[in-house]
Amino acid sequence: MSDPGIAIRECTSIEDFQQCIELERAVWKDDDIGIMPIRLYMISKACNAPTIGAFESSGRMVGFVHTMIALMDRHVVYHSHLAAVLEDLRHQDIGFRMKVAQRQHAMKAGVPLVIWTFDPLQSRNAHLNINKLGAIVRRYEVNYYSEGLSTVFDSEVPTDRIFAEWWVSSPHVESVLAGNRPRVEDRAPSVLIPEDINKVRSRSVEEHLKWRIRVRESFQSALAGGLIVRGFERADGTSRYLLGADEEQFHFKA
Repeated sequence: MSDPGIAIRECTSIEDFQQCIELERAVWKDDDIGIMPIRLYMISKACNAPTIGAFESSGRMVGFVHTMIALMDRHVVYHSHLAAVLEDLRHQDIGFRMKVAQRQHAMKAGVPLVIWTFDPLQSRNAHLNINKLGAIVRRYEVNYYSEGLSTVFDSEVPTDRIFAEWWVSSPHVESVLAGNRPRVEDRAPSVLIPEDINKVRSRSVEEHLKWRIRVRESFQSALAGGLIVRGFERADGTSRYLLGADEEQFHFKA
């Protein structure tokens, strides 16, 4: 349930960005060398790439989403670089509300696409990105952040990532944000993942690695055939990415 006492707004001050850094440390417990400094938050702000924060009435930040400027096919897009919400508030739609604010900023700025990476084995993230926001996936990267690069990334399992593409003004996104599940054809091809990879990991690193390789091969095969991820299903034990045909609405206009 969404907490109406949480205000969503753009971060604009040094004090706001200092709270972002404190939240980085609290959520990821990363070494200082992996923490993004205030000057980079300020540079993004100067380039009209917003950092969206979630604040309690006391002024305490409980979540943020940081945005960077990027280029794709000679088009300016947003790269949603960092996202964090305090652990005990992660089921209150705060992340969703911050992404909606990010979308509004992108539309106002004339930016058609927001991209970000996420772990294809994390079903909760897949559900948010695909079923609630309306992102699609057409790109898979092997060991994107390397292994053990920082305390955030696994030292024993490759950090494969998929790219979410959020075509913010598309009919698909508008439909999903209105509360409709993404439309996928019956008997759509799918990629199977565990419902909770963290539980798998707690039992066996070897089993985690086997899932990584299996899912990698399935994704690479499906995407190479021109399919894109359009939907996601969660179930007890396993979940599935649902693939379908690409469409013009998921491309830059000529």
